[in-house]
Amino acid sequence: MEQYADLYFISDVEIMRRIGRKLRTIRLNSNITREELQRITGIHKKTIGDLESGKNVTMATFIAVLRGLQILEHAEEMLKDDGPSPVMIAKLQGKIPQRAR
Repeated sequence: MEQYADLYFISDVEIMRRIGRKLRTIRLNSNITREELQRITGIHKKTIGDLESGKNVTMATFIAVLRGLQILEHAEEMLKDDGPSPVMIAKLQGKIPQRAR
């Protein structure tokens, strides 16, 4: 977590710009034009350009572009099931069966 500490000191807009630049680099390195990505994803090329410029786009657009660039695995960490929260465990305390009847 410490390696990402500097992210807390930059603005949301700057984070969006950095993500957009990274997506643009990945797209260009994959030799995919915005028009081709539009055809693959159904997302208008202007919206793809907005994302690459760091403008605020919907989460659905972001996911569609990740899928279109075949880098959806970058979102995998956010999709992991972390199990019940400590609050949920505390609420269930005493209600969890200890043995079968």
